Amino acid sequence: MTRGIARLISLTTALALMLTIGAIAPAAAADAPVTRANGAEKYALKLLNCTRTGGWVKADGTCLGRFSGKYSGKRKPLRLHKKISNKASWPWARTITVAKACEHGLSGKPDLVQRMRTAGATYWRYGENIGCGGGAPKWLVLATHRMMQAEKSYNGGHWKNMKNGAFKSVGIGVATSGSTTMVVYDFYGRLY
Repeated sequence: MTRGIARLISLTTALALMLTIGAIAPAAAADAPVTRANGAEKYALKLLNCTRTGGWVKADGTCLGRFSGKYSGKRKPLRLHKKISNKASWPWARTITVAKACEHGLSGKPDLVQRMRTAGATYWRYGENIGCGGGAPKWLVLATHRMMQAEKSYNGGHWKNMKNGAFKSVGIGVATSGSTTMVVYDFYGRLY
């Protein structure tokens, strides 16, 4: 497969993936500030690597069988890619929060390729998962993760991204404004 075709397939898959948990709740006030939920980002990585290594995240957020391969094929844990988190994932989470749009792309805004390039990602293998909804950041991260994990039964796109052995690292951004929370996972085929 040529690099261009593989990139197109990767982008098509990434852009086709979207998860919405209920309707996006309006911000408490029109000018509610957008803040970064660093603790929720760390929590998201913990949940992601539970599932990635063959474990299963329960409704209370605990992990059964981490590193066991018991619930699905065992993959190496993803490493947090700080540059992608800070220059692609978090800025996109903030952008879609301000726009009140749970989208992989918005008219007039950088697309996934541009966002990854801005973060220094020159390798073509990447993907994106997004979760959006109302609720506290940690709760939304858990709900989003469990919905993506549930795609195991039909091998859905979010599940495929989480379990893709070609991905080595991930950028994570969680933005909150009023009662709205957005989580962005940008998967990357290299460590740094």
